[in-house]
Amino acid sequence: MNDRDRPTAADDPRQRLVVAAIEQIEQHGIGQATVRKIAAAAGVNIAAVNYYFRSKEALLAAALEGSIRHMLEDGEELLARMPGDPMDALSGLLGYYLEGCLRFPNLSRAHLHDAYHADDYSGPFPVLFAPVIGRLRDLVQAAVPGLDQRAAAHRVVAALSAVFFPAFFAGLYQGLGALGSPADRLAYVRELARQTLAPPALAPSPALAPSPAPAPSPDITPSPAPRGRRPKRG
Repeated sequence: MNDRDRPTAADDPRQRLVVAAIEQIEQHGIGQATVRKIAAAAGVNIAAVNYYFRSKEALLAAALEGSIRHMLEDGEELLARMPGDPMDALSGLLGYYLEGCLRFPNLSRAHLHDAYHADDYSGPFPVLFAPVIGRLRDLVQAAVPGLDQRAAAHRVVAALSAVFFPAFFAGLYQGLGALGSPADRLAYVRELARQTLAPPALAPSPALAPSPAPAPSPDITPSPAPRGRRPKRG
């Protein structure tokens, strides 16, 4: 997410409520975003929430959907550049996701709140982001000669996981100091992009491949040692 993820507030009270809801989610977390706080931030009375959205849940859903759509629009510009400059476009896309999640952590986590807490992937982010993942897989496959679809999917999973996990759990990596500056993060996403777009590993040629161990011949299979005779008793 970035500043574009916050829809521009106009004179429309409905739009002001959406923007205020996004701000309250980021400031306090989705669990602490109350109707009273949102209405006050939007400069409207509480009744306006019911008038325009019927419920707090509907307002929060509208806020999350609005922010994710702006994120997808920004991402689309980078995806469109993949065929011409895969390295620059992919590192830009991964960097956009990483910087947005770090800058707006509560809003980013709110998009996956139901998925994390209730295993529910029917919210705006999982539904709208799923096609992006599939398209990114196809673009990576097209950019890397000889890479099959399954291998491209593995690379996309690895790259996105390497972006979202340290963004959502930044505290786990603070001791490393690996992502503390913009320059560090730029180097990080460029390395992720390089790994994602690397040529597939070549299979060893038949001449270099190790030969399977020969099966033992029946003629030389060792026979079990004969048992010694038991001593006679006197």
